[in-house]
Amino acid sequence: MERLRTLLEVRKSYFFQITFIIFIILGLVISSLAFSADRVTVSRAEELAKEQFDYAIDGSIENLETRLGKLYEDLVYLGAYVGNETYIEERIRTGYLNQRTSFTSIFYYDLRDDAFKWYSQRQVPATTLKADAKFNEVLNGGGNDLFMSEPISISGDVGTFLYVPVLEDNRLVGMFGGSISVLNSDLYRRMLESANDDMILYLLNERGEVLSTSFNLVTDAERRLPRSIIEATDDYAVRTIFSTKDDVIMYEPDARVTGWSVLAKHSTDSVYEAVYATRWQYLMITLVTFFLSIMVGLLLSKTLTSPLLELVQNIKKQQSLEPIQLERTGSKEVETLLDTYNDYSRRMETARREQLSQQQLLLQQEKLASLGQLAAGIAHEIRNPLTPVQITLQMVKEGHSSQEMLDLALSELDRANHLITTMLTLAKPDQAKLQEEWLDMTEFASRLEFLLDAECYKRVTNWELNFPNDMPPFYCSSDMLIQIIYNLFKNAVEAVDSKGADGNVTVTIQFTERDYRFLIEDNGIGMTEAQVKSVGSAFYTTKENGNGLGLYMIREYLKAVNGDMNIESVEGEGTAMMIKIPRRSHP
Repeated sequence: MERLRTLLEVRKSYFFQITFIIFIILGLVISSLAFSADRVTVSRAEELAKEQFDYAIDGSIENLETRLGKLYEDLVYLGAYVGNETYIEERIRTGYLNQRTSFTSIFYYDLRDDAFKWYSQRQVPATTLKADAKFNEVLNGGGNDLFMSEPISISGDVGTFLYVPVLEDNRLVGMFGGSISVLNSDLYRRMLESANDDMILYLLNERGEVLSTSFNLVTDAERRLPRSIIEATDDYAVRTIFSTKDDVIMYEPDARVTGWSVLAKHSTDSVYEAVYATRWQYLMITLVTFFLSIMVGLLLSKTLTSPLLELVQNIKKQQSLEPIQLERTGSKEVETLLDTYNDYSRRMETARREQLSQQQLLLQQEKLASLGQLAAGIAHEIRNPLTPVQITLQMVKEGHSSQEMLDLALSELDRANHLITTMLTLAKPDQAKLQEEWLDMTEFASRLEFLLDAECYKRVTNWELNFPNDMPPFYCSSDMLIQIIYNLFKNAVEAVDSKGADGNVTVTIQFTERDYRFLIEDNGIGMTEAQVKSVGSAFYTTKENGNGLGLYMIREYLKAVNGDMNIESVEGEGTAMMIKIPRRSHP
């Protein structure tokens, strides 16, 4: 057990880790070289597979073109003797009708009489041929392409018709057609030539149906293609190689017959057989390197770190929180290490005590700074309602007093008192109880208009308040709503102050089925993106004498009532602030 514990300690040593890392790096280098060699092997295997694919597909297409070309020439030859029925019938009877090597049926279609003449016992209804798309392509001027029909049932067999136009003075007068057996004709069975026994070739018509497969010794299941592979070929317009889970496939969309294509399939294991063998070799080399790194690392670490294990154990056994002073024992190197450790321990204890003293001092300074900022914020918020009181008293002094003005002054003093209560509420969030009530928004707008006018009494700033004539009641704290709009209005007025008579501030009251909206817009100095992101943060302000608590309190109130504040600002052009507060159903 003790030996195992010692081995575990050795495993944690830096000597072991460094040795282990060196061998890991060596293993990574070997792996990198193996990866490069693997890529070369993979590339070579893929190149070889591509060469085999190309050889098989090109050879098969040439076979198909040669065999179909011969049959095409036979039909063209018959077309040259239209009108000499005796000769045509003789030629067909002596060699053209052969189920394995040639046609199973032949017909001539006279375009002028719209009539079919069959030269074989096997026949297909005229309506079936006329419904074939390739038949109609030939009639509509298809050119000299090889046109093959889709598979058509004919006398218990399945055949494809080869169509050849008959021209007279470069004008289409008719068409010869001959059917080739899909099931029994050597044309299809022998034309697909595989490069090896593991490769299977498929001849597909334009609907993705398998017309024939290569003549390999394969099972019936291997001669069928999954629908997923057929659908995958729709994405390729040129010869392409792609892979599935089990196979590597090359698809050639042009088999020299309109609509026909060739697909070659090779099992993945067969293509990458050499690659898999090479990978196993490199894997074994990497595993051996990894094992050696562990063994060598353990051996070196045990030799180099044994003198230090006892020192480590002694340090772990110390339970006191006081600085640890270890006895100088052991070799000269260990004694030097102990002296260094003891000196470091004493210096760390001294630094810890000094740091603790500084932290206590900084904490006290932060408390005093926060208290000063809070006091400045309280003064800032109380100064707002005192401004209209001051204006009212000044107007009384000048002999312009009225009962309405005196009532306003008293109400603003009440608001100052409520602001103090709000500040106390901010200091004690758990006791926050806003005095909300149903407001007559028309009366509220009138009161707000007087306050805004008082703020701009001695300014040249242009301002206006817009609100609908008929507004529904709104459940809200009147004082808090006044404070929000007044603070934002005052900020906007100060933002346009430098523009003089060109400064404009607009306050708009809107409502929807879900909320009330208060929009404050100005054409002032605006804000940068960084300033907009910081708006509403505690103690953040861009004003020289500001404290950043005004917008902070607005944010806090909006959070309490599930409201929102959106800000859009362009530096040098102006700012728009939208306040949204949800409505409640009126009882």
